[in-house]
Amino acid sequence: MSESTGEKVLRVKQGGTTTLRAQLVWASLFPLATFVLLSALVATVAFRQLTLTLVLQRDTARVQAVADDLALTSAPTQTSDNEGLSASIKPELSGADIQLFLIDQNGNVISHSGSGSGQLALNSQELGGFIQGQKPASHLTQTFPAEEEIIASYAPLPGRLEGLIMEELWSLVMAPASFYQLILIGLLVLGTVFSLYMLSLSVGRVTGSIAKLAENAANAVPGSLFHPMAEQGPLELRLLIKAFNKMVVQLAEQQSSQRQYAHKALLSQEEERQRLSHELHDGTMQDLVGLVQRVELCRSEMDLDPLLARRRLDELQGLLEQTMGDVRRISNALRPSILEDLGLPAGLQTLCNDLQQQMPAVHCQFMVTGEERRLAPDLELAVFRVVQEALGNIRKHARSATHVEVQMEFH
Repeated sequence: MSESTGEKVLRVKQGGTTTLRAQLVWASLFPLATFVLLSALVATVAFRQLTLTLVLQRDTARVQAVADDLALTSAPTQTSDNEGLSASIKPELSGADIQLFLIDQNGNVISHSGSGSGQLALNSQELGGFIQGQKPASHLTQTFPAEEEIIASYAPLPGRLEGLIMEELWSLVMAPASFYQLILIGLLVLGTVFSLYMLSLSVGRVTGSIAKLAENAANAVPGSLFHPMAEQGPLELRLLIKAFNKMVVQLAEQQSSQRQYAHKALLSQEEERQRLSHELHDGTMQDLVGLVQRVELCRSEMDLDPLLARRRLDELQGLLEQTMGDVRRISNALRPSILEDLGLPAGLQTLCNDLQQQMPAVHCQFMVTGEERRLAPDLELAVFRVVQEALGNIRKHARSATHVEVQMEFH
């Protein structure tokens, strides 16, 4: 059993092939995911760098303020215990996350504040760089030997040889900022999901119209009732729907014209059969009946009056020639052999001569211009039939015509 077009479309829809919407969404997912990852990476690096810059500026200012306060107190070199340094710093700097160290000009720890072990996490090279610089500064460095990141700040005491070192764990500084980083990454992910959702909706509106167009195209079979689709959607889709509506309307008009042509062809065949039947009945059949009667008369008069029988035979010969001419004319009307033998101009000339013989009052003139050549057989037959029908209409409906002109031009 053959499969209809509608069944094929339904089978494709129900199959496992990926839809256009899924293909577009998956094609957009990779660049969007790449963009989100790059954006998150850039945002993380930029956020870290900005936070580091602000923290370095803050810690430099803080350690310089503590150093100024210590310079105004009693001689720090006489305070060898940790309580003396702890009492000299501001309350907001006291805590387990910040370590303060008072060092001499050689980098030895004089005292410290905080709950640590009292040992500097800086290596000797970085410590020497701070002391030689003799100005407030802060750096992000690695602890030794734990290898943790810390913010190390240094400020010399004004008018003294001692200096102040402040150490702060970078992980503790970044802990509040990490929360905002997660929020930023979450917003990027939500933005990506929302973008994919909006893309899916937009593509769905387009693919929905395309699916409806495909369904109407599958149902646009000969004889079906067609309703034009509404022109909606993007410009390209509206143009496609407009072209489809125009195509189906033209197809329906073409089918109607074909049905009308087939009906006219059937009527023409019936008229031709009826005409041949009348000609055979009124012409050839009557001539054959006359021939039979004259044969009977000749048979009865052959012995009684030979001269009269001879005249009957002469009449019989004339009637036979007339009957043969009618049969030849009918045969030529059915299938003009002159086209195959002599070509289209000779066939048209024969039609004009036949018209003059049947209508003596008509002068039928046939002219040929251009270089004569043989055409395709179907084309010659079509032209022959057109001229034959036109001259037949003159014979039927223009009995008072006196001049007929048939002109054939080769280009």
